[in-house]
Amino acid sequence: MTEDEADKLIETKIDELYETKKKPDGSVETNKLLTDAEQIAQMDSEEMERAVADFVRSWRNFRGLDPMRYGDPAWWRALEYLALADSRLKDVFCGRDRSPASIRQFHRWRLKLADGRRYRADA
Repeated sequence: MTEDEADKLIETKIDELYETKKKPDGSVETNKLLTDAEQIAQMDSEEMERAVADFVRSWRNFRGLDPMRYGDPAWWRALEYLALADSRLKDVFCGRDRSPASIRQFHRWRLKLADGRRYRADA
């Protein structure tokens, strides 16, 4: 390893955090810790995946029921689960931004999820 390569390696490792543990047998285990931004991005993507899956599952369950049997408790329960999944999805999608444009884009995206079609952003 040349001196320039060693300097580059040191520069990249300075900003990273590591957790080091020494095991009873004398070996050393080193793990790279995630930064706050990396943890937030990972949590947000996992939460979005769960919210989308929950909404799609609730929509399919609700859509599979007969709409003329609104006296059936299962129909009302499915409607309630769909409303909760929709609210959770909106919270994850919009975050704190409740502007009309954000809500409009969310509703377009949600309809695409319900239809099962791909969503294309207008760019």
